[in-house]
Amino acid sequence: MPGDPSRRRFLQTLCGGLVVTGAAGLLPRAGLAADVSLAERIDLLYSNQFHFDPQGRPRIAIGVVQGRKEVALSAKGGLSALPSGDGGTAIDGGDRWRIRVVDGQPAQQRFRLVLDALQAGDLRRIASESERWTKRGFTIDEREVGSLFGVAGTVLDTRKILLTTAEYSSESEADKAARALAERWGILPRLHPEVDRRASGKLIAEDLETGISIRAEGVLWFAPRTAATIGVHDVQTDTGLERRDYRGQIYVTIDRHGKLAVVNQVGESDVLAGLVPAEIYASAPSEALKAQAIAARGQLLAKIGSRHLDDPFLLCSHEHCQVYAGTSREHARTTEAVERTIGRVLMRPNETELVDTVYSANCGGHSEDNEQVWPSPADPQLRGQADPKLGEEFSKGILDAKSVDAWLRGNPDSYSRPGVGKLAGSYRWTTTVDPEGLVGNPHVPDDFGKLVKIRIESRGRSGRATEVELLGSKSNVTIHGELKIRRALGGLKSSAFVVDDNRDEHGKFVLHGGGHGHGVGLCQHGAIGMADAGKSYGPILAHYYRGSKLVRLW
Repeated sequence: MPGDPSRRRFLQTLCGGLVVTGAAGLLPRAGLAADVSLAERIDLLYSNQFHFDPQGRPRIAIGVVQGRKEVALSAKGGLSALPSGDGGTAIDGGDRWRIRVVDGQPAQQRFRLVLDALQAGDLRRIASESERWTKRGFTIDEREVGSLFGVAGTVLDTRKILLTTAEYSSESEADKAARALAERWGILPRLHPEVDRRASGKLIAEDLETGISIRAEGVLWFAPRTAATIGVHDVQTDTGLERRDYRGQIYVTIDRHGKLAVVNQVGESDVLAGLVPAEIYASAPSEALKAQAIAARGQLLAKIGSRHLDDPFLLCSHEHCQVYAGTSREHARTTEAVERTIGRVLMRPNETELVDTVYSANCGGHSEDNEQVWPSPADPQLRGQADPKLGEEFSKGILDAKSVDAWLRGNPDSYSRPGVGKLAGSYRWTTTVDPEGLVGNPHVPDDFGKLVKIRIESRGRSGRATEVELLGSKSNVTIHGELKIRRALGGLKSSAFVVDDNRDEHGKFVLHGGGHGHGVGLCQHGAIGMADAGKSYGPILAHYYRGSKLVRLW
């Protein structure tokens, strides 16, 4: 058999630390002239830039698996291992490969607290905000994130300046300080990672059919020899572990914890083909699917260089970036929507900055101002918008206690209100909170005790709670931030809710709420309702992203 030691001989290819052990007759294909140094290959993994394919479309690196000591790949017709990526040495192998990490060392990191994130070109705002925090006693250091790149003669600038303070060697210590900062100043700080020493380790890739074994430092690429996709096994999903197939190439490298990361390097259109149906129902009207495709494309581009700065890829495949499921979710209708809107993005009026095309499932009939949800300056393209169907009562925002109560206990007609079916429970909902259910919740102190009262201190334009005080039998805690409020109360669909004066028969708090998600930007269910009413994707996007311009880049 090919793997029998008596029939094996050793083949060594000098290629940046690569060692190949293979069965007789199985030799690497030549291509050493294109190889680059190991340091250059690793640097490319952490670059905040992306490359373009021969058709002028971006290629993007998306992390699909992290934190494993061992991973498995497969492809019908065999896989080729590419120690240097495209154009270098290629080692042809069989259908199934297993990759392990040896001597994995985690990254050495520091974490800074982010007080604010401002557009890089807004020098006056950067100076004034920096002075404001300095007067409060903070030592401010500026950090630039994002990217500056040109596409078809158009310069796109996604850069932001982070105003940071303090420095911690532990992520948990920094997160604790961030929570204290939030309580003191009523802000939503986040952590900015800085890497002193990158993670390192050796990879051992074993071809389970031919017996070839490859030892490589740091990173190893794989491409299908004849098939259109590569299977990545045991991908973590909401329902457990499953195999998922991906177009393009796969590279396996060392994540910041010193374990394996599996990354899909793939064209932007293929990313969107696997992403759009994971974010919206493929059965939605075609104009809603087109609006979603454009919003998702904008998110891909806008987040490059601002997320996962300490990871060997540009974006993740989870909700933190956007849900990307490879080919497992692809659908002909969503793929058509991607292709029919190819290269189209929303730009700000100056046509050099991308609109931050965030979106959520259901705004509840009124979208939210961005600064009410995230620590960011007010974005003119992300203003809370009343649904076009709403009457005068709610058209200018849900601004006082009386209107909030009527809004969330009622069922006003809007494009966001589904008629019946699986979407109906997102528009208006009722749930309960167990007063003893907050024990162990990371958003409340250990000595909190039982929940006695929920007091909403402030709301955004859509009625979403942005600051909530939770009164416990032993101590109180103030929660800032839409997402933290939802999580602190057991995973609410949104923070737009009111609380009944009386508890139910089991002693639980009764909450009446509206919407599903943060509510900023595109409302997916609202887009579906508009498309059902005959509106095309242009007007749909114009409603949710006011003042934006639809531009084709490629």
